[in-house]
Amino acid sequence: MALDAAIQLDLFDIIARPALAPYSPLLISRPNFQPATTEQPPCLIACSGCWPPTLCLLSVSKLEDGELKGVMDLLRRGSSSSEMRMGSHLLSFGQSLANVLKDAILEAGNLSERIRGKSNYEFVVSDPEIIRVMCDGMKAYSTVFMREVVKVYDGFSSLGLIVDVGGCTGTTLAIIIAEYPHIKGINFDLPQVVQNAPSYNGVEHVGGDMFVEVPKGDAILLKCILHNWNDEKCIELLKNCYEALPDKGKLIVMDPILPTIPQTDIHTKYTSGMDIIQLMTLDGKERTKDEFEALGTKARFTEFKVVGYVYGIWIMEFVKSV
Repeated sequence: MALDAAIQLDLFDIIARPALAPYSPLLISRPNFQPATTEQPPCLIACSGCWPPTLCLLSVSKLEDGELKGVMDLLRRGSSSSEMRMGSHLLSFGQSLANVLKDAILEAGNLSERIRGKSNYEFVVSDPEIIRVMCDGMKAYSTVFMREVVKVYDGFSSLGLIVDVGGCTGTTLAIIIAEYPHIKGINFDLPQVVQNAPSYNGVEHVGGDMFVEVPKGDAILLKCILHNWNDEKCIELLKNCYEALPDKGKLIVMDPILPTIPQTDIHTKYTSGMDIIQLMTLDGKERTKDEFEALGTKARFTEFKVVGYVYGIWIMEFVKSV
């Protein structure tokens, strides 16, 4: 998919003839061409050599027995109707995206809205069963990921109240509090998501819109959130986080980080692949360390540092200083 789009965009010819203009004739001939969206092609080329030409989609898991379910498993006889619906959606949507990756680079805007008439978030929250299946998947991922995070990152130990923004049903906070029982947590997500969230010791579920207001706390956690949004929406969210923090309050961001110079290691392959997925499905993108720092600066955070790494995700801290 990535290789096909790179060929259609003349990217290899452009690289071979660097003296030419930076945009291919195909790009500049489009009436709605926006150069700002062409920052993705370098990652597109990096990704084109990363994986075999097969469609790889995120799995949904059943946490009770540890079984991971791939998309094809969701379509097999015996799966629940909601799981089959999610599997069918992922396959059909993935096939649609495979044909329009080039358009995602040529034109600004949310690609899923052009294909389906609604964003991925709108699709998920419109169906309670899809919310449930999505939350099951996030619960499984967060369980594996956060159990390792609390082993390698000690930045939670001095905190009293943590707000997990976009925390789904609260698994992340439950694992943090199990390790640090003195901590209290606010699990903040859309009302449709938290209304059926399970009860955890020390965790309060709060529904709301993170682009309107964020609950106050000693620290705020954004785990795999910023890469789902464009720069404008990220800055809007970060400003809300800034307002919700006290002086010296800490914003903890967990996201992939793109290397400044493309690499061929497995971590870069993962991040480059995720960059393509974010571009096509959520109007988001993966970012370099400098890009994360720039977002924080625009939201008035004065300190930034990268403090840890777990399973393809980097742990970053932004500090508010009044």
